Amino acid sequence: MADIGYARVSTPEQSLDRQLDDLKAAGCTRIFAETASGKRGAHRPEWEACLGHLRAGDSLVVTELSRLGRNTGDLGRLLDDLDDRQVGLKILNLGVDTRTAAGRLIFTIVGAVAAMERDLLIERTHSGLAAARARGRVGGRRRSYTPEQQREAQQLYDTGQVTVDQIARAVGSSVTTVYRYLKSSDSTPRTCE
Repeated sequence: MADIGYARVSTPEQSLDRQLDDLKAAGCTRIFAETASGKRGAHRPEWEACLGHLRAGDSLVVTELSRLGRNTGDLGRLLDDLDDRQVGLKILNLGVDTRTAAGRLIFTIVGAVAAMERDLLIERTHSGLAAARARGRVGGRRRSYTPEQQREAQQLYDTGQVTVDQIARAVGSSVTTVYRYLKSSDSTPRTCE
């Protein structure tokens, strides 16, 4: 019977230190850690190794529920799989231990609330975008190619003495962006040779 820890962060800019410290303090004899997305289908080799390492009587220990995933269905299936294998689950920040009836109930409720929060966030985002569209605003990234850059690029192109690659360097933009905004009398813009 061992406590096996799992720590995960989503991006390299995030630190695993706090999770690792908490898992060590909780008495984990082995800790699997990685930087990987928590989305369904994401490649998480340390997670797979952790699941493969667990034996009957062990407990999987995480610092918080979100380290396991964000989908209630997936969390429920994980809990069922661990239960079938006689492996417990401890979530440190919630004080949950699924080896107890109360711990299992709390896990189910917290998972459902987390899923509802995520669904509400998506719903609010879609609603906000629809309201903005109704007012004539369009979402997406703001245009970074300024009218001044466009005028300068067009003037350079119209001289007929520089290539599109040279124009892109001169105006501080990518070749693709320059092509997108050039107005040409001929159908084939000039490129480097």
